[in-house]
Amino acid sequence: MQRAEIVLANLNQKSRDKEDYQFFRLYRNLFNPWFYLSAYAKLASNAGKLTKGVDETTIDGFGGKRIRKLIEDLRYERYKPKPVRRVYIPKKNGKFRPLGIPSFYDKVVQEIVRQMLEAIYEPLFSRNSHGFRPKRSCHTALQQIRETGNGTSWIIEGDIKGFFDSIDHDIMIELLAKRIKDGRFLRLIKLFLKSGVMDEGKVRDTLTGAPQGGVISPILSNIYLHELDSYMDEMSRREYRGEKRQTNKEYSKIHARKLRRIKAGRLKEAKELLQIQRKLSAYDSMDPDYRRVRYVRYADDFVVLVIGPKSMAERIKCEVSQFLSLELKIELSNEKTVITNPLTNRCRFLGYDIVKGVDYTQIVKTKNGRKVRSVNGVLQLLVPGDVIREKIRPFQRNGRPTYRPDRVNTPVEGLIAQYNNEIRGLTNYYCMAANVARQIYRFQYYHYYSLVKTVGLKFKLSMRKTLKKYGVDVKRKSGTGTRRILGVVHETKNGPKQLAYYNAPIKRTIRPHGDRIVEYEAAAYHESEIIRRLSYGQCELCGSRSDPMNLEVHHIKKVKDLKARYEGRNQPKWVSVMIKIRRTSLVLCNCCHSSVHRQRFSA
Repeated sequence: MQRAEIVLANLNQKSRDKEDYQFFRLYRNLFNPWFYLSAYAKLASNAGKLTKGVDETTIDGFGGKRIRKLIEDLRYERYKPKPVRRVYIPKKNGKFRPLGIPSFYDKVVQEIVRQMLEAIYEPLFSRNSHGFRPKRSCHTALQQIRETGNGTSWIIEGDIKGFFDSIDHDIMIELLAKRIKDGRFLRLIKLFLKSGVMDEGKVRDTLTGAPQGGVISPILSNIYLHELDSYMDEMSRREYRGEKRQTNKEYSKIHARKLRRIKAGRLKEAKELLQIQRKLSAYDSMDPDYRRVRYVRYADDFVVLVIGPKSMAERIKCEVSQFLSLELKIELSNEKTVITNPLTNRCRFLGYDIVKGVDYTQIVKTKNGRKVRSVNGVLQLLVPGDVIREKIRPFQRNGRPTYRPDRVNTPVEGLIAQYNNEIRGLTNYYCMAANVARQIYRFQYYHYYSLVKTVGLKFKLSMRKTLKKYGVDVKRKSGTGTRRILGVVHETKNGPKQLAYYNAPIKRTIRPHGDRIVEYEAAAYHESEIIRRLSYGQCELCGSRSDPMNLEVHHIKKVKDLKARYEGRNQPKWVSVMIKIRRTSLVLCNCCHSSVHRQRFSA
């Protein structure tokens, strides 16, 4: 049988070559063991691989025996997905977001289906869609807003009410059936949609929606909302009016007077007119013959950028609401879908504030030396002040940095790493904001001294003595001299290594590295490390050779947890091997895997 990557590349190419190509025999790919290995390699890198579903199964013990059982059940259509286990994740507004956790082997089958759907639909998806797609992210969505939103008059902030719980199953299958003419494949997807939810020990049917947390839910949501993307693309073409704005008459008059003064040699008067000219817009922002509608979506959140009067924005909002209600049977959230004037109010999208910058006095030089106004009706991305205040709250008391008693028992290296992860994550996410340096440095002040005070509390030291004992010298950001910040030097396998508090300069990034809006390409085949070990066909504990499909894989969460558990005790052989190879997985024969579990639970 062909490797999964080759099959997926063929599906993707057919979808690229012919926009209305129809796929007939997708279900048979579920009989291909290479797809299961590909899905397993993907899921093995996920943090929730050992999270149990309703059947208590996890990734531990994955192997050929279970693959053969799944293939047999699917071939004879005996396979039936189990209900997802529902948990609730707290949201910032105090409410809870429902999350569904499928059984692990349901995840495997869903991952295979997801890979096929992605190969088929990625060439068809709109460039305005950014959520849950390869090589796209929140940053690519924000980048598109900044690059295409110049001159925006109104922003419609769109939010679909309970989207994942409102997806209509019949409409979903109808949309899939436009391109997929394989009844068994569509039936399998419908089984996943209707698999039910176990909530507080009770199973209830799912008549609508796709469970948040399901492997195929993101790709299905994009297929569902692709209809909205297409509708908005058509609306953008329909509302397009005028190639260029009319010139501002007042601006033109002053410009003409300035040129006359220059020709007459009256340069002082010309400079005065230039200063007046720079305070005016070169184009008529209210030009009735110039209209634009631009649209950007990330998952179920979207914005519509409108160049035109407010009445036009209100009409578009109404039309979008009607389309979603009539065609997709979903509703816009009234409280979250608002029309904002970016010149006077801030629009919140993906955690950023979007405002319209107008300051005609800021002049910059282009690469060819020409002077231009840098802030001329462009949309700017900002770090919201309330977000930073909320981030600072755990690290300050009465307006001053304070220690974190809940972290006192963490080793110093772990504390520094934990604080570094927090500020690095915040900096990386808001790196596109115009005010990122000012806001992050504000957060860093409280964050850094909270770390110093926490370490001081741990060892009952003053701040000065803490920095003297637990401090390292690093180069100043100005590049001259050094300064002392909290850090340690610890031993690694490569020798001594310095671990200090995050000290990188915080700068705005126009285009984040790796986040570019690109077309989907089927990935070249790259065999993962765990698949290579399985393919070798040898038990990594007893050394016996076997058919790879007869081996099983033992999984743990973290090697360091294993070290801590057996510290000062006699280590079983499987523990020694895992610590030696520094892997959270171990390829074993059935006999050794059974032995490992006996030793594990009796220890």
